[in-house]
Amino acid sequence: MNTFQTISTAYLRASRTIETVLVSKESLSTVFFIYNYEGNSFRVFENHLGLLNFFQNKGESDFHFSSEIEVDAFLSDVKLVA
Repeated sequence: MNTFQTISTAYLRASRTIETVLVSKESLSTVFFIYNYEGNSFRVFENHLGLLNFFQNKGESDFHFSSEIEVDAFLSDVKLVA
């Protein structure tokens, strides 16, 4: 099981945030960016460029969830690569 911790949170509006999350397991780690839209939609990005493209309407998120529980389950089990 992976461990994860929030590195930073940027508030776009009171109910819209972008979290930078470090996911680790043993000697492997990866950073994910999570856009929380009013607690009803969570878009997860594997890199900063994907996040920027999403906001410029040039792309989709890598993963989409409808609850924090689903996001936490994903981060706990996502495969980390070297």
